[in-house]
Amino acid sequence: MWASVRRGHLSEVRAVVHHTARNGNGRLWRMAEAPKTRYARGEARIAQIRAAAIKLIYEEGILSVTHRAVAKRANLSASAPSFFFPSIDDLIVEAFRSIMKSMFDDLEALSERILREDMDRETAVDAYIELMRDAMPKYDILQFEAYLLARRKPALQPEVDSVIAATHRPSSTLVTASRRKDFDWAAPILASFANGFSLYRFGASDVDYSILRKGLLALMEGLPDQGAAARSASRHKGWLRRRHVPESAG
Repeated sequence: MWASVRRGHLSEVRAVVHHTARNGNGRLWRMAEAPKTRYARGEARIAQIRAAAIKLIYEEGILSVTHRAVAKRANLSASAPSFFFPSIDDLIVEAFRSIMKSMFDDLEALSERILREDMDRETAVDAYIELMRDAMPKYDILQFEAYLLARRKPALQPEVDSVIAATHRPSSTLVTASRRKDFDWAAPILASFANGFSLYRFGASDVDYSILRKGLLALMEGLPDQGAAARSASRHKGWLRRRHVPESAG
């Protein structure tokens, strides 16, 4: 039994034995408390490792995350990260989920603010651009890096799929900012435009956010309602089918 006790818990076990020897009535209570203490310590250590991985990702990118680099950043023993995350991909996924949750929490908070303050479309788009300019760059870099790495790191693929699905969700912040009813179908279009602008922002020496503003407002104002969009899509599919019919047919 004692051979199986990890060094980090040895002092805790000694304290339990010492207490039990002095007070037999407390034995069951103390023995039940020790696992809870170990669990709490384990959760705290996981949070510490995750926070270190997140900092590394923000500063140096996903590929910078190794067990050794995380241990150094967290001021832990070299073996600590691999004890809780035997696979480095598991740690990357854990950090990615945490960062993306923060991003969507920010977006959801803006959606709630748009509704609470009953913003008009232009004010809502301006608020979205302010968030994108001030808070989103760190998220965008990670997001696009994960997109690029998903094929090489299969563990990331389901996470990337979940993020894309969330940005395309009917109640997305951009759909809310449009202030249009029956506009849920346009969520992927709005998200694709915003994501394209994010890529442009990475490379441009001088970012012109008026491009994003004009583009979003044009889409929100110019896209048809869902019924008209569905009819247009149906006509387009019919046209494509006709184009692929051999000339000799009929």
